[in-house]
Amino acid sequence: MNLKKIKSFFFLLLRFSLSFGILFYLFKRTDLAKLRHLFSQIDLKYYFSALFCVGIFQSLVALRWKKICASWGFEESFFFYLKSYLMGFSLNTLFPGIVAGDTLRGFNLYKKGLEWKKSSFSVVLDRALGLMGIMFILAFSLKIGSSYLPERLYTLLKFIVYPSFLGFLGVVFILTFFSKSHFLNPLKLPHVLTPLILGIIIQIFFVFQFLFLGRALHLSLSTSAYFVLIPVISFLSALPLSISGLGVREGTLSYFLHHLNYPVEYGLSMGLLAYSLILISAIPGVIFYLKGKWT
Repeated sequence: MNLKKIKSFFFLLLRFSLSFGILFYLFKRTDLAKLRHLFSQIDLKYYFSALFCVGIFQSLVALRWKKICASWGFEESFFFYLKSYLMGFSLNTLFPGIVAGDTLRGFNLYKKGLEWKKSSFSVVLDRALGLMGIMFILAFSLKIGSSYLPERLYTLLKFIVYPSFLGFLGVVFILTFFSKSHFLNPLKLPHVLTPLILGIIIQIFFVFQFLFLGRALHLSLSTSAYFVLIPVISFLSALPLSISGLGVREGTLSYFLHHLNYPVEYGLSMGLLAYSLILISAIPGVIFYLKGKWT
């Protein structure tokens, strides 16, 4: 076994350890009877509303990716981008981290004729614009939601969010007016505007996904609280440290809800419901992937 394989196995083991280590810790602190009661009382109309938000979320990500590639004059159907995204999403769900699915997305573009450098960059930029969507929402929600976060975390987020978003706008301004590189078109005005707006709308739907899950669990939490907490949780869960955010998502939800005087069972149950939506929404991608293998 070469060094690269050993390194990959080591990080895989770390991700499994982190995911299941956090879950083990949470379950040790959980009253299973209360957890069963919460699941037995789920309001299904809100659960399926959350699933609907996931579908909209995924469609808008595919549209954003399409707009990024269009800035190079590369055109493919929306269905191609949606199918490729769903296939990549399913791989990211089945395998730890983000590499497998993103590599597949880039490879699908390359097969369609877009050079590999641009194909890879489009996927990276798609994720970066998603991050900017999170930063944009936090730039406004932090002003009204300081009470929902521990003071030190609130201060840290202010030092991260505002410089990051202003720095991104600065890069866009410099590239728009001072760069002639065609490769960097997706980061120039007016090309970057639509993907950036889509990134913000996508994160709004992501927040509403959790708002509906909270309603499904009969959680009495204000809408403003979701707009403060969920973008932070979204960012942490997206880091390639665990298995599709498993454990990290449940842990951060439990931590923040405990800060708002809710027992650990609420954070754990909401996180597990969110993971169930991930598994359900990964099914179409698996079907597309297997269909491509068989044909």
